Amino acid sequence: MTDYRQCSRPGCGNRAIATLRYNYAARTATVNPLEPGDDPHSWDLCDRHLSRLTVPEGWGLQRTEDPSPEVSVPVAAFADPGIHIEGIEDEDFTDEEMQALAAALEDGADSTYLTGSGVGGVSDTDPLTSAQRRPVSRVVRRTDIPQPSGHHPSRRNLPGRAPQRHLRAVHYDGE
Repeated sequence: MTDYRQCSRPGCGNRAIATLRYNYAARTATVNPLEPGDDPHSWDLCDRHLSRLTVPEGWGLQRTEDPSPEVSVPVAAFADPGIHIEGIEDEDFTDEEMQALAAALEDGADSTYLTGSGVGGVSDTDPLTSAQRRPVSRVVRRTDIPQPSGHHPSRRNLPGRAPQRHLRAVHYDGE
């Protein structure tokens, strides 16, 4: 019995370092640091499999890193100020931290992605990033698909090497 969580990939017994979760509705794959609990809809990956991770075409990959302890802010800190949450006090945050949070929220609200005039909130002049691109459907006509010829070496019915008969030798007398 191991005292650590193993990689979820079949045949791999290495120590897991990250959790992979697919969001099918948003077409994104999210890689987080190893999460507690055993979710049947997530994959625990070792370093080797994490470095070789790819996502399906048209999907986005989001990687979140371990938050450093000095900038770690609990989610409950963003609750309504009128609601008292056990363990969180107004004095827990300095004025500088609150100002930095307010500035970050303002920058996010001022971004072109949220307030742009183009399609989907993106300005028409901004180049599309890979996260904003969507795959385009391609129309394939039945006539564009090559039809099988029926010739195959195992059937021994490949076309023979006949001489080229479309070229005719003509005798020229010089007249």
